[in-house]
Amino acid sequence: MKNVRVFYRKFGSCKYISHLDTNRVMLRAIGKSGLNIWRTEGFNQHAYITFALPLSLGFASECESMDFRVLDDNEDLSAIPERMNACLPDGIRVFRCAESVHKPADIDAAKYAVTIEPMNEGEISSEELSEKLKAFLALPEIIVQKKTKKGMKDVDLKPYLLAFEMRDGEKVSFDLTLPAGSALNINPNLLLNAFADSIGVELYADITRTAITVKGGEDFA
Repeated sequence: MKNVRVFYRKFGSCKYISHLDTNRVMLRAIGKSGLNIWRTEGFNQHAYITFALPLSLGFASECESMDFRVLDDNEDLSAIPERMNACLPDGIRVFRCAESVHKPADIDAAKYAVTIEPMNEGEISSEELSEKLKAFLALPEIIVQKKTKKGMKDVDLKPYLLAFEMRDGEKVSFDLTLPAGSALNINPNLLLNAFADSIGVELYADITRTAITVKGGEDFA
């Protein structure tokens, strides 16, 4: 039995598929592809798959991963992406399959590509929005309410902005790195909602997770 990690992209209309439904889509694709994977034991047996860092609804991603165990140690892992893609909807594409290297507990951060614009066209120019964002991020602290196991809690996001870099273009776009994982996970929407509230403008955000990393900055593999 071999531990396998499948890496896939999620984009287009499929970014609106919930994590639970993504689980169902993947199980269906595994079944239709004929992959012989380990199943739970007991009366109600089912194929067992796990996701390292579930993606928020509405986010696209270039770096999702899913784990399962294949029963045949001689299974050709290089053929799995094509077999699964033939059974997956447009908007979910497996691009690599390999034996797992890191544990999900090793995940330390996630990188995002973000583009923001006003919900009401013409309400604020891109230049003004960009300047207001820079001023917001320059504040000594950014206090937001974050849901925890003990309820809502005031959190200063400023120490958790691990990296931020503006990108050139007509729209306001930037790259953002935030803590991620089981110990601490900061959703980009916490920052974006706080910014929108501070300037009194309702914003639309296009968010793509571009990388998941472990301590030291190495990509999760």
